[in-house]
Amino acid sequence: MMIGGAFAIGQALALGVTIGPSKPAFEAPDHSQFVALPVVQRSDPKPVVALDSFESAWRDWMGIYGITSSSIAIGRDGDILRSRGAKRAPSTSFPMASLSKSITAHCLNTFLEDSPYDWNSTLGEMQPVLSKLNLTPGAAMLQKSLTEFATHTSGLPMRLVQGKTSLQNKHLDSQISMTRTALKVPENFNAESGYTYSNANYAILGSLVGAMSGGSYGEVCKTRIMDPANALNANVSGRMAKTAGYGGWLVSVEDYARYAMHWFAPDVPWVKDPYSFALDPDTGYGMGAWVSNHNDGYLFSHGGSWKHADHRRANLGSYMMVGPDGTAIVVSWDSKLPSEAYRDLFTAFSQHL
Repeated sequence: MMIGGAFAIGQALALGVTIGPSKPAFEAPDHSQFVALPVVQRSDPKPVVALDSFESAWRDWMGIYGITSSSIAIGRDGDILRSRGAKRAPSTSFPMASLSKSITAHCLNTFLEDSPYDWNSTLGEMQPVLSKLNLTPGAAMLQKSLTEFATHTSGLPMRLVQGKTSLQNKHLDSQISMTRTALKVPENFNAESGYTYSNANYAILGSLVGAMSGGSYGEVCKTRIMDPANALNANVSGRMAKTAGYGGWLVSVEDYARYAMHWFAPDVPWVKDPYSFALDPDTGYGMGAWVSNHNDGYLFSHGGSWKHADHRRANLGSYMMVGPDGTAIVVSWDSKLPSEAYRDLFTAFSQHL
């Protein structure tokens, strides 16, 4: 069996919908440099984290892309080893966009562990859960498994068709609206084949969290996922809050590094054996992150982006990487960047892990 190594771009923009001249722009992820690699075992921790090298790589990268406002946090074993900010404090929360997706996957997993369901369960099997949302999916969607949603192989398009009464296609909307459109409008069923990054997949998973918990997605996942990681100021709020499971988290780079260190630690079951959870071996995507082989272990990464065509509105980006020894690096910034900027971050950081 093969596992995919991919440059983590994660740019299927997870942000709130704004109609009119400020409508966000979209750039599809670029996976042209994808190379499938064999599964390997994780490596032992390196004795010293290359803090100076990570910081220098970050500063050089900022200079190349003209970024003036950014922050970085680096940590391992639960401790923030270094954090720096340029015109923004590393302890200040900013929208993390698509970095929200892995939070959703891990949050849902905590409920699956205490239920009769798992990542292979289909929506048809989970109809008792969906009934709590007063939602009956179309017949074609009842065959889809949770893994297909978590790996973006459900067949849903990048931009959802709203229905025959609307000519507007969306990849951004509230979590529950995205869920209903994805599962009820036939034009969206099996619209794609194979891997297609769609925010709707994680809107569905986020909605399932709410249904299984009976509570608010943001409050439940903060309690189950962020608080145990000591990411105490992380929350679902602000203009992106309605995107919830696919883009609604407001987190500082320090708190996101704490989250990443906790849930991507070398001894975590998902990290030790990704195939036992939701992972597509053909792309290396699963549980809201890209998985690649690196130095006798697994490397996890993802990027996020909030872009507006209206220059009066903020453009925000984010990126996370966790190395085979559990070292976590998280960056956020305030610029609209091309796909190669994310690939350059991957290259710059991974060589020091």
